[in-house]
Amino acid sequence: MSKPRMVRRFSAVVRVSHWLYALSFITLAVTGYMIYGSALDWMIPLFGSLEGAMVVHRVAAVFLIMAVLIPILMRPREVTAWLGEVFTFTEADIAFLKTFPAKFVGVKKKIPPQGFYNGGEKINSLIQIISGVVMITTGLFMWLSSSPPPIMYPLHALFMAIGSASAIGHIYLALLNPISNEAIRAMINGDVSEKYMQENHGQWYQEVYKAAPKGKRSN
Repeated sequence: MSKPRMVRRFSAVVRVSHWLYALSFITLAVTGYMIYGSALDWMIPLFGSLEGAMVVHRVAAVFLIMAVLIPILMRPREVTAWLGEVFTFTEADIAFLKTFPAKFVGVKKKIPPQGFYNGGEKINSLIQIISGVVMITTGLFMWLSSSPPPIMYPLHALFMAIGSASAIGHIYLALLNPISNEAIRAMINGDVSEKYMQENHGQWYQEVYKAAPKGKRSN
């Protein structure tokens, strides 16, 4: 049985920054919920004390900011292309969103050809961009200012909750959903199968690879 032809989707820089962001985000979420509430108090001994968790929270924040800056500095064209696409919604994206509830529970539906990112990925990207900007801004105020405006605290908590909810859905779709779980491969080695790209990102596949010679389908 021949191996499926693979398609390059993400560069090494994008993958490294994605995982750095993901690990930093999870660390921030855990330590943040420890600081804001009591449900995770059982984890305090892992950090020595609540003050220790706050130190880890700040260190993770620095790494998260680094994860944002790495692709901006090293792959600005990829970042520009990403922003241009996620801030543009097409009729195909709207049609995809209509089928998304079925996809979310593992029911395969025919979707119109999608671009590099489908409608759901665009919404997740927008949520992460907006929540990330708010969390970083409010977090820096809370960290560096001796008397930050009181509104910073609820804003920080609110957008952390919004970002976390979106991230949980993203993790489920990437790891567990039978329709989309091949996508995790793209964030590990950069590639997905040509069949997956044709079925899930047909518009992007046709635009970039239709004229490419066989055996040279990578970017």
